[in-house]
Amino acid sequence: MKGLKGMLLLLSAVVLLFASSAQAAQVSPELSKAQELLTRAMSEIGLPKGDGNLMVLTNAGYGQIRAQSTEGFIDLAQQATGCSIGSRSLVILHTSIMEPLCYSIFRKDTGKIVFVKWTGADFEQQVIDAHPAKILTPEGWKAATSGLVGHKAFSVISISLTWAVEPPWALLVAATFHDHFCPGVNSGYIAGQYIMEKMPLGSGEHYVFVTAPGKCAADALQVMFNTTAGKSSGYSMAIGNETLAKYSSGNVQPAIIAMRVNRKNDTCKGVVIGFDWDKANADAGVKDEDLSPQGGPDNPMPWISRVKMSRELARLPSEKLMGYVLELKSFSGKANLVDRVAGGDPYALVWNQ
Repeated sequence: MKGLKGMLLLLSAVVLLFASSAQAAQVSPELSKAQELLTRAMSEIGLPKGDGNLMVLTNAGYGQIRAQSTEGFIDLAQQATGCSIGSRSLVILHTSIMEPLCYSIFRKDTGKIVFVKWTGADFEQQVIDAHPAKILTPEGWKAATSGLVGHKAFSVISISLTWAVEPPWALLVAATFHDHFCPGVNSGYIAGQYIMEKMPLGSGEHYVFVTAPGKCAADALQVMFNTTAGKSSGYSMAIGNETLAKYSSGNVQPAIIAMRVNRKNDTCKGVVIGFDWDKANADAGVKDEDLSPQGGPDNPMPWISRVKMSRELARLPSEKLMGYVLELKSFSGKANLVDRVAGGDPYALVWNQ
């Protein structure tokens, strides 16, 4: 019996060894190079594996190398850095699968970022000084974006700097799904928190959201509540400012229609909410003219201001955030009301029902 147990243990060890070898053999030369550069970047960052100041941001699993998927890099990144999804230090960035694999290591205490990207033939690297005092200036932003990171700078910098203030997990996931942090994502998260508090779900009920105009807040609501167009629970519509002005209260325009629906009981209860951007801007220390300045794409202030504002809103207390939400109209009806609101001009239907 002891001999049999010994043989079984030996056999198990052999199977595990072959399994590990097979797994290692599946790592492509490109991923091996990515891991090599990741190890080198860790040396440049100057922190040990698993340090609390470290964050890895990557689009692995979405971004590709030579039309091949890259989900294997997630495990390689965890092994090389000690960062993990469970510790909120390995963050997955949602991008198109047509984008190349990229990743960055961020050191929170200094703001240093090492950014690496597959360029089509090989990996290239850029070191970025993303300390807020440096990067959130026109000169610092222009210096960073003129390098390899290019148009991904807003994604990498906004998520890195806002991650550093420890945002709520659902907000962080919403931002990574949206591809970046911006005040619109914050507003969707805040609206979601408000709706859960003011219009909680009962048995057999579910939420349906219409965002009109369809903007960043829609992605936060989708992540928080799994409300998608494919499940007939999340819709976005293009609505012009002239139409919105009809239903506004002062400077607060309608942005989201939230409905609590019970198909079995044939009920629909809803509320139209807006977001007080003037109040949020003031609390975050951001001016309207910085969010929409002259100069077009050559002016970095719109990006800088959005990073500043997202970062500030992510660390404000809930009671402050709830003060930005304004209820503009409440309504109710039978369950099929939700289907009518989700078609045409939703505000006209709500106001004129």
